[in-house]
Amino acid sequence: MGSDQEKDEVMNAKTIKMREFLAANKIECFALQEMENEEQTAIFRSHMQVKGQTLPFAILIDTSVYTLLQVQIATGVAQGEKFLKIAPFLNEINNNYRLFKFVVSPDGDVLLNACLTAKDDKFDPDLINAILGETLKFLESEYPKFMSRIWDEK
Repeated sequence: MGSDQEKDEVMNAKTIKMREFLAANKIECFALQEMENEEQTAIFRSHMQVKGQTLPFAILIDTSVYTLLQVQIATGVAQGEKFLKIAPFLNEINNNYRLFKFVVSPDGDVLLNACLTAKDDKFDPDLINAILGETLKFLESEYPKFMSRIWDEK
């Protein structure tokens, strides 16, 4: 195993800032997965509790200007006819909220995305943390309505 300094040499600047922010604030709920790709992608994985449900989420950071926060809302529920029935509902939600966008993965998972932009020198982990707080507040408020709508679309 290499030293932290050796790890930093292959880690992008935003990932280093995020890791330092988590350590400085004693936030220990993340598992870090580093991808071996040209973009030096790092995925900070965790989960949040919303209305008795455990929702996995990830923060994807790489050398691009984009940082993606992604919460898995429901697994495998939006396939085939079900997808066609809930797509208009997802579009309606996407038109009503600037920060959050709902997408469906090829496997039918419903995901909530928030995308932030920042160059390395402007990357602010505190902003990421604040957006996570807003995400949790949004889900606490909207998750029951959202899920009832998904399950009602038969």
